[in-house]
Amino acid sequence: MADDHGAAQPSIASIDAATAERSFRDLMSFMALPALWAGRDGASVLRLMTEAVERIVAFDMTYVDVPLLADQPPTKALRLQGRIATANENFDWRAVVGGCQKMAFGSVPESCETPMGTLRILRLRMNYRSRGGSVWYGSADPAFPTVTQLAFLRATASLAATGLQAARITHELEEANRAKDQFMAMLGHELRNPLAPIVTSLALIRRQSVGPLSDSHAIIERQVGNLCRLVDDLMDVTRITRGKIELRKKTIAVRSILVNAFEAVSPLLEQRRHELDVDLPDASVRVYGDMIRLTQVFSNLLTNSAKYTNPNGKIGVTTRLDADHVEISVRDNGAGITAQLMPRLFSIFEQGETTIERSIGGLGIGLSLVKSFVESHGGTVSATSDGPNTGSRFSVRLPLATEVDEMASAAIDPPTDVEPLRVPVALRVLLVDDNADVLESMQAVLSISGFDVATALDPIQALSLAVTFKPAIALLDIGLPGMDGYQLAVELRACLPSQSLRLIALSGYGQIGDRQRLESAGFERHLVKPVDVDKLIACLAAIDPSAAVTAA
Repeated sequence: MADDHGAAQPSIASIDAATAERSFRDLMSFMALPALWAGRDGASVLRLMTEAVERIVAFDMTYVDVPLLADQPPTKALRLQGRIATANENFDWRAVVGGCQKMAFGSVPESCETPMGTLRILRLRMNYRSRGGSVWYGSADPAFPTVTQLAFLRATASLAATGLQAARITHELEEANRAKDQFMAMLGHELRNPLAPIVTSLALIRRQSVGPLSDSHAIIERQVGNLCRLVDDLMDVTRITRGKIELRKKTIAVRSILVNAFEAVSPLLEQRRHELDVDLPDASVRVYGDMIRLTQVFSNLLTNSAKYTNPNGKIGVTTRLDADHVEISVRDNGAGITAQLMPRLFSIFEQGETTIERSIGGLGIGLSLVKSFVESHGGTVSATSDGPNTGSRFSVRLPLATEVDEMASAAIDPPTDVEPLRVPVALRVLLVDDNADVLESMQAVLSISGFDVATALDPIQALSLAVTFKPAIALLDIGLPGMDGYQLAVELRACLPSQSLRLIALSGYGQIGDRQRLESAGFERHLVKPVDVDKLIACLAAIDPSAAVTAA
């Protein structure tokens, strides 16, 4: 029998039964290789392939040259007698490796002079494309490769090529997801920048108004609020996919969570004239969780019910207790859920049918957030519906707080709820932001609230101003040009050594960095744009209570 190049090869019939059986067993072992490298990167696939082959065939030399990723140089590795070559050995073999690159692909080896003497070196393709990479096997055995060896080598090269392709696809998917997450984070930041001065200006108009505000102002406030919530949802999805959701847990009454959710959704319920039937548990029913996230869970469910129920509909909230769980259900008599949508209901970006007559809006991520937040609290969420136009019911089941939870919560100082206060003019605030509209609107709001405010558009101006202005509090945007807010905080403390400067971070990102970096820079609070004006003023008053006086 002859191969593609006419060289004689041993007949299959000349292989004895024991050798054939052993060869078949080894071949089956190679066929199981994909189970070893499934989910691994390309470098791991190459390593596992070469190590597996070397267990069956005693090579003197193995060399691989494979482009693992399209945007990176090829991976090259020389192995000598089952081990990775040293730096000196790689230098000694450079001429041999250069000659290997000129060899033809095929089943007939070439005799080459090497630092180990004469080796028969075989080149095999590591992909289905001409530029997919190569692997070379070298042996001093004059019979190399036998029919059996050649079968093994071809089989493993083919399997490895498939594994490498899968690794490339996995890498590309991960890169695409990472790029998507970065885009969503940047989109949220860029949307917050124009929202910040709009929200602040609306609050300024409300504070300066002596009479009732116009309907147009109320509409703008309501729609800006909706837009802020959409941006918040985008940021939450980004945090969840990156695994950066941080929960601040304490024992809280379920009643308080639901009351907060009702307050958040009440404008929408009133607008659509829904009838709300509520069964609130008493204050003793408590869970261990994050008040903000759990409030978001039920406000999202109530918002969904309000949106997907025609005006003058009915929405009900009930609670049920068992030994160690509480179940809160939100039901409505609205659009219902189709059987086709039900399996995908809690998937991201899924929405029910939206028609021209009933364009509901939203991003289709609210229920995905609900599921993530509930499960992060050790709970479950489920939905039931008899179909279109039959209404729906969403049930959230959460574990009740234990004695251990109560003790852990008691060890945490509870946050102090501070009402918006007026402060004397003596309290000076330095506001630094590279958005001129943010500076102008926020300066106006803080000034009419009793603060003495100085503003700077960039860090250099802020440092120069701080020396003469001597602020008590600095509100610093994190994303500043040339020098970020962290660096500026350090520089401000350095140029005001005798001042007791208090620092608050502002950012368009929902999560601007780890807590340690904030604390090391000296920040006491982090506020996300657009900032609620009342909360900002309360924060300023709370951070320096000695300077605050009760509002007139």
